[in-house]
Amino acid sequence: MYLDDLDLYVIVEESAGTVKRIRLSRRAPELKFSEMAARIGEHIRGGPRPDLDLDMSRCTDFQMAIYSAVLNIPRGSTATYSDIARIAGRPRAARAVGAALRMNPFPIMIPCHRVVASNGIGGYSQGIDIKLQLLEVERNCGGRYLR
Repeated sequence: MYLDDLDLYVIVEESAGTVKRIRLSRRAPELKFSEMAARIGEHIRGGPRPDLDLDMSRCTDFQMAIYSAVLNIPRGSTATYSDIARIAGRPRAARAVGAALRMNPFPIMIPCHRVVASNGIGGYSQGIDIKLQLLEVERNCGGRYLR
C-alpha cells in the first residue's frame, strides 16, 4: 500500500490472516496488494485502529509488557523510554525498552514511534526520518505532545 502523501509503502507480511510483520519503506515492495496494508495506511492517516490478528508468539514477556505500555500512548502524544520502563514495572530498564522497541515486529500497530529519548527524538527501527514524519502526521490529526 503506497501512501503518496507520505512517500511511504506499508508492507504487511501475513499468513492465513495473521500478521507476521509490518514494515514501512520508501522503496516499492515486490509484494501484491494487501487489504491489511490498506487498513493500516488509513490508520496512519488518522483513521481507526484496525483490528488485526498480530502474531506475538516470538515476543518475550518483557517485550509484551513494553508493547502493552506503548499501546496506551495516545495518538499525537509521546512518552520517554524511561516513562515506558516505569509503566511496565521496570523503572531502571530504559535501555532495554529501546532494545525491545527495535525488535517490534508491528510498527504503527504497536506505535513505538511515539517513544522518545529524554534528551531528543531517540531511535526508530524504520528510520528517524520516518519517525519524525509519523509524529508530524499525528500532530496534524489533532494530537498533542506530552513532553
